[in-house]
Amino acid sequence: MNTINQRIQAANPLSIRRDIILVTCFVLCRYFLYDISTGSKIVPGFELQDIVYLTGTLSSAALLGLFWTMAGLLTRLFEVNPISGNSRSNDLVANAVNVAMCCPLWIALEHALEFGPVDVGGVTLDATIVNGWVGLTLFVGVVKSLTKDWQ
Repeated sequence: MNTINQRIQAANPLSIRRDIILVTCFVLCRYFLYDISTGSKIVPGFELQDIVYLTGTLSSAALLGLFWTMAGLLTRLFEVNPISGNSRSNDLVANAVNVAMCCPLWIALEHALEFGPVDVGGVTLDATIVNGWVGLTLFVGVVKSLTKDWQ
């Protein structure tokens, strides 16, 4: 328990907050791209099924945020280097390791709990894991490169 407390104390809360917002945006973008790609609706407007899908998507985003934070604490992604003063949060390799740690578990649990549309990430579970892995890696890499100076 002492090691966990040390990791939490050493973590930069601003980096954790930024990363949770980032992965939440990824999940929401993934859902909206899915929604756009399914074509126009027969009846325009917001229906009950849309609410079910949106709440499932937000639940999926919460899961990914939790898994991302836990993986980041384990890999020390949120800690600041005491010598250089730089945060590891912008290190692309460290972020790729974080994606590798949390993405398969997130996708598997998302499917097991039936959050959002079944085929939001792909037709099969394997395709969904690969699409989630590649998509999250690229999204995190690009967005963190663009926002590395934000506080």
